[in-house]
Amino acid sequence: MRLAEFYANNFRSLESVELRDVGGFNVIVGFNGYGKTNLLTAIYLYIKNLSAGIEKRSIEDKNQEYLLMWNSYDTSKPILLGGRLQFNEKEVEKVVGKSMPMNIDLVNKLRYINGYLEWDLDLIRINGSVPSKDEIDQAKKLLDYASSQVEYVPIFDQNYFDDVLNRIIGLNRSPISLRKYWYDFANLVSNTIPEVKGIEIWDSKKLVLNVYNLPIYIDLAASGFQRIILILFVIWLSGNKILLIEEPEVNMHPIMQYKMAKLLKSWTESDVLQVFMTTHSPFIVSSDVDSFIVLRRGQTASKAVNFQPTEDVKSAFSILNVNISDLLFNKTIIVTSEMAEPNVILNWLRKLNVNPEYNGIVIYTVRNELELQTWLKLRNMLKLDMLFLGLCDKIDIELKDSCLPLTKEVESFYSKSGMLEALKRIGIYPDEKEMRDLSREDNARWLINVLKRRGLDYGTIRSSIGDIISRIDSIEIPKEMEILVNKIKTAQVI
Repeated sequence: MRLAEFYANNFRSLESVELRDVGGFNVIVGFNGYGKTNLLTAIYLYIKNLSAGIEKRSIEDKNQEYLLMWNSYDTSKPILLGGRLQFNEKEVEKVVGKSMPMNIDLVNKLRYINGYLEWDLDLIRINGSVPSKDEIDQAKKLLDYASSQVEYVPIFDQNYFDDVLNRIIGLNRSPISLRKYWYDFANLVSNTIPEVKGIEIWDSKKLVLNVYNLPIYIDLAASGFQRIILILFVIWLSGNKILLIEEPEVNMHPIMQYKMAKLLKSWTESDVLQVFMTTHSPFIVSSDVDSFIVLRRGQTASKAVNFQPTEDVKSAFSILNVNISDLLFNKTIIVTSEMAEPNVILNWLRKLNVNPEYNGIVIYTVRNELELQTWLKLRNMLKLDMLFLGLCDKIDIELKDSCLPLTKEVESFYSKSGMLEALKRIGIYPDEKEMRDLSREDNARWLINVLKRRGLDYGTIRSSIGDIISRIDSIEIPKEMEILVNKIKTAQVI
């Protein structure tokens, strides 16, 4: 079973989600509070209640828990949860008795009426057609089967952890004919975590790890070991399931994160399972992923954008020499002409009380037409919030509101004292002639000449010098920066 498409509207913090071309290994990213966990919950709720609309299920909300499912607790609009489920021939034959693949498009509508959660069927299609009553009855059997084929792995929940441990112990107690499965799992753990030489059950109820040839009870082992073993067991038992994993990197070494991502990728490629995973880990994001789902927040709710890391996308990152995590983990991308050094702009933003790290702002320099066109291409493919600085004459008119003109090089805003202090800090002391030239030449030309006389290329250290000057220079910040700040705030609201 696979979830090929998924839709959600008005669910918790999610205004609108429309995921198509969903892959086997899907990674969900976004800032805290943007709705990553809510998206996993929406998928889980959808799959666990696939037949609820057909059955017109009604649940009394005695403790007003279901009320919390509505965005802003506004129950005047229904919640829509929908998607496309794909079943292979073996599954259909096993459940329905027919040897044929089957795609089911199903959308459920949830209403909140007089303290009751009401489920209703909004749409159902079987292999693209409106089904008959008999076909709906057959589909319901598949939907009930599908509802048991999803598992949610939380960041940490003691009850869930204890339940998985009991399942592991239960496997170890299996009859002799099934013991090979236990050894397969033990080998999977040792192959993934070299420090763990083996696992056994002591006193029929305690899981013990052989760590560097020393026995350690799992509840006394490092939290990273606990989590990776728990996840490995869930993965190992999740054949043909949809696995929802919440931030697996917690307490896990980067190498383990990479290994786990590689393992998941190999199992999803073999159609053993399908994975939806939330993460803040650049190691997981930079691994081999089928599909990225990016949560972006507006004024009151979030939307989701999904894309596949195709060769076009990967080639674009290669041209720009940018890591995918640098873009996915930030809110606003600023691309600037060579007149502005990114370090200088970042320091000026800090002086205007806009912290780039806190606000998720990164800046890149465009050095040629190829790089500019590549950025524009990435903007469209990844739906990036992008601003342009000093490039207004090179982009299309529909992007003018996202652009800020820049008529001067950043050097023209440096003070003389700031430049001298910066040169002093890198061990350069201008002579009398250079000091006289300082008042005659423009700042950029003067810096070039001073450094050239000492065998240094200004272009290669321009960023470093600009960083020093813009941090220590108390000169008035250009008015363009105040306009840039307003554009950043406007872009992030949108």
